[in-house]
Amino acid sequence: MKRLILITLFCISAISSYGQRLIVRMDDMGVTHATNLAMLQCYNEGIGRSVEVMSVCPWFMEAANMLKENPGIDVGVHVTLCCEWAGFKWRPLTDCPSICDEDGYLGGTRSENATVEDVEKEMRAQIELAMKYIDNVTHITDHCMWTMRPDLKELAIRVAQDYGLRYQGQGDYDAQIGIQSLPMGFGRGPRAARLLEALKKMEKGKTYWTIEHPSLDNEEMKGIYEVRANGQKSYAGPDRQDVTNAFTDPEVMKYIKENGIELVSFGDVIREHAAKK
Repeated sequence: MKRLILITLFCISAISSYGQRLIVRMDDMGVTHATNLAMLQCYNEGIGRSVEVMSVCPWFMEAANMLKENPGIDVGVHVTLCCEWAGFKWRPLTDCPSICDEDGYLGGTRSENATVEDVEKEMRAQIELAMKYIDNVTHITDHCMWTMRPDLKELAIRVAQDYGLRYQGQGDYDAQIGIQSLPMGFGRGPRAARLLEALKKMEKGKTYWTIEHPSLDNEEMKGIYEVRANGQKSYAGPDRQDVTNAFTDPEVMKYIKENGIELVSFGDVIREHAAKK
């Protein structure tokens, strides 16, 4: 047994030293049926390996059933304290007035008025609901970056540990397990081209992660939009279909295969880190 453990640790070390590894994180599973379908497509036909599920959202139960049927997908609980869309809202699982609007829906994307007590109560409820129905939960993440508030980041780390999970999302904490973000940059045109350029900048011996929001541009997604300052609606469907296209793009898949980039998940890296202790 001791020899097996030493061999395993050697293999992990060898991969970390010489290989290029990529974690592809797909956010917002459970928001819509279209999103759930796209994430399965990106896993089965593309490069997606970790999904972040939102247990407060309307299509959570379908997402949970899909994840049960696909146990190879790594799962994070995408703890959600807001709803950024117009005309499409969801409510919290607990009584947490400091993060709700006047109608009882989760409010906008800012968290400055949230109390630690409300956040902890709601966070625990969302984690427990996800873990009740999904077996392969390994970590938690924050929807709309509410852990940028230092006290809430500390809370997220502590609460995740209470459930045997790990918080993921900020560079200093991620560095502890040897991962760093893969900058894709912003620009016009198909996202696949930017992803391909980012892959070409990966360095040997490093593990990178990237984040995006796959979905399908269909009739359902026409109800998901934000309202800009000029009053125009900005629909989510086209941009999120572009993500799905990029994550399943033949040229991206070809480059990854030909250059020996290993697709891994947060769960893989978390388990490796635990084995080294």
